[in-house]
Amino acid sequence: MASRSAKCVLYEKDYKVEHFLAAYYNEDSEFLEDIQGLLTQLFGFFSSGEVKGDTLIHYGGCHALSFLFPACGFFKEIILAEFLESRLQAARTWINEEPGAFDWRLAAKIVCELEGNREIGIEKEETLRGKITKLIKCQANEHHPVAPKLQTQADCVLSTMFLEFLCTDVDGFCNALKDMSSLVKIGGHLVLVLLLGCTFEMCGTFKFPILCLDEECVKAAVIDAGFVIKESKNNKRVNQTKYSVLDHDSVFCLVACKEKNVQ
Repeated sequence: MASRSAKCVLYEKDYKVEHFLAAYYNEDSEFLEDIQGLLTQLFGFFSSGEVKGDTLIHYGGCHALSFLFPACGFFKEIILAEFLESRLQAARTWINEEPGAFDWRLAAKIVCELEGNREIGIEKEETLRGKITKLIKCQANEHHPVAPKLQTQADCVLSTMFLEFLCTDVDGFCNALKDMSSLVKIGGHLVLVLLLGCTFEMCGTFKFPILCLDEECVKAAVIDAGFVIKESKNNKRVNQTKYSVLDHDSVFCLVACKEKNVQ
């Protein structure tokens, strides 16, 4: 667990959430097509009718609220669980509609179009704001960092491009997935989005190391954490030239159902 804690210290010191959001989620971002593809993939998972329930936990990466728009119509409440205070503050600023909040209207609009425009973007934003009931600061050196603060396990845990940033080796990644499994009730779901073949991310002028994972490793770790994989897709990067801020090969998405508890 020390490796997780050390990496969080690095992020707390040098990570600037405003730089991250500007680089990846603005309308003129070179990643826009990738983000649209991810939102479409997640919408397919949630609109299947199988991934739903009372409570969804968004575990890590909670500043990237775009990925909650496809999910918010299928759960009664959403809990944000995050290791970095700056990311929680970015989410809090948006929820409270405070000055300086990041503009998520583009993501809301994309999801509304996927839904057949049942809502307009502003309404979708208000729906998501109304569903978020808790923001929890986690500690990276705790074995089960969220569970003691919750009364019950969740129907679904959503983790988007987070574990590969937090973990420093494959063993740590496997243990982190087991931690995450403890938050999901039997029969509940894990929705996971990960960068594959990635070694670094630029945030402003700082270069953060990323754990390089492949599809087989991720699937084996998910199964070992007590899940049965229902669907997965490996999305190759739209722009095949190497990005200057991120060197991933693809974005891997999966949905899995929890079959058993593991230690």
